[in-house]
Amino acid sequence: MNQNLPSSRLLNDDQEISLLDILRFLKGAWKMIVIAGALGLAGAAVYLLITPNQYEAVANITMARVPADKNPLGVNIEEPQTLINRMSVPSSLDATIIQACGLQESNNLPAQLTKAMKFSIPKGVANVVELKVTRPTPEIAQNCANAVYEAIAKSQTQMIDPIAQATKAGNSARLAKVEERLAQDKNLLAKAEQPKGAVSPAYFAILSEMRNLEDEREKLATTVNTNSVQATSLQSPIYVADKPVFPKKSLSLVAGLMGGLFLGVLLALGRQMVARFKSEAGGAW
Repeated sequence: MNQNLPSSRLLNDDQEISLLDILRFLKGAWKMIVIAGALGLAGAAVYLLITPNQYEAVANITMARVPADKNPLGVNIEEPQTLINRMSVPSSLDATIIQACGLQESNNLPAQLTKAMKFSIPKGVANVVELKVTRPTPEIAQNCANAVYEAIAKSQTQMIDPIAQATKAGNSARLAKVEERLAQDKNLLAKAEQPKGAVSPAYFAILSEMRNLEDEREKLATTVNTNSVQATSLQSPIYVADKPVFPKKSLSLVAGLMGGLFLGVLLALGRQMVARFKSEAGGAW
């Protein structure tokens, strides 16, 4: 009964697949595989034609910082993760951002906002948030990223103002007390000084205190007269890629071609299995 089976089959009952079997299979099925690969490539090309390009803008945003007693560099007004959580709520994005991002006519605004902008924290950096905005044109991506940055800077400035004013008021009050104490020490110094006799120990004590107070007055005056708050800023200008980040043309074409070839192989195998089954069924009768 086995003598009736076609000699071009890919699999033998008592043998493993050999290189000759594979070559015979490809010889009989190459047309179908090539056609399927061409169709897959054409499908990928159609996909690229109908899928709109997406351009990406990248901004590294440095958190605003306020002075701290134990940290000369200051502390973040809000932690990067807190900012990310806050900006993930659609109500945090005002109409200016929505318009700049071209989402004013969006039906599902929360989903579109989540898709349009991504926040992340770069590794090894404790005060920076990376913003990536994906939009249909480079101009819209640029405007969207800039609008988001401006909104973050504005909100952090509002957080800073009460702290900065309280710090400045406290330093000003302390400066007034230092000035008052210096005036008192000058009077005491004049009384403690004895021109024709030995200088009293109190004279040196008052003089030492005055020097310490003068140093403190200089530091306080510098703090009061200058802004020690670090405002929200960009580490570098917003970068917008010239080429679209989606869809990836090369990857899409390769995927379409490989998918078509794979489908062609499956169809050829299926056709061969059907032919083998019919042959075996006919031989059995």
